[in-house]
Amino acid sequence: MDRAEKQAELDLLIGKFTKAQVAVCADYRGLTVAKITQLRSELRKAGSEGRVVRNTLARLASTKCATNAKPGELEKFLGSIVGPTLVVTCDNDPIAPTKVLAKFAKENADKFRVKGCWLDGAYVDAAGVDSLSKMPGREETFAMLLALINEPATRLVRLMSEPSAQVVRSIEAYRKKLGGEDSAAA
Repeated sequence: MDRAEKQAELDLLIGKFTKAQVAVCADYRGLTVAKITQLRSELRKAGSEGRVVRNTLARLASTKCATNAKPGELEKFLGSIVGPTLVVTCDNDPIAPTKVLAKFAKENADKFRVKGCWLDGAYVDAAGVDSLSKMPGREETFAMLLALINEPATRLVRLMSEPSAQVVRSIEAYRKKLGGEDSAAA
């Protein structure tokens, strides 16, 4: 890479880190190109992007973007950018990429591992990323919230329609008691 290419890559990484809600670092040593391509495809479906980066450029971009970092947290994150590094960023849902990466790490445990991530100005280690992957994602959270909002209205409609339904059931029972099956046809 010449100097202009490095600067363009650095600018791209700074843009991605600035917009990202989460940035996850993973070691992909030993994976085939086909497996990495498969992982990138799954990440795209989850609204994320995986990119193999040069460690020096990733460290520089992280340092420039981590203005709200808690003391000591940036150093921990920079410590995870060693060896072959795949950086996964996501702009809208911090849980979605962790789910994809945790699943992929289980399937390829001998050749792929998550090193850690940057989330809300703090470093999260590999165990924390695994815990994040078990949380409900953005869409699941919205679905649960919608169900909570709809529940009182559903109960109210059911409660309001119950008296009329009870009257209809009472009339039907009385009709059957009088032998209304035959008299209704006459």
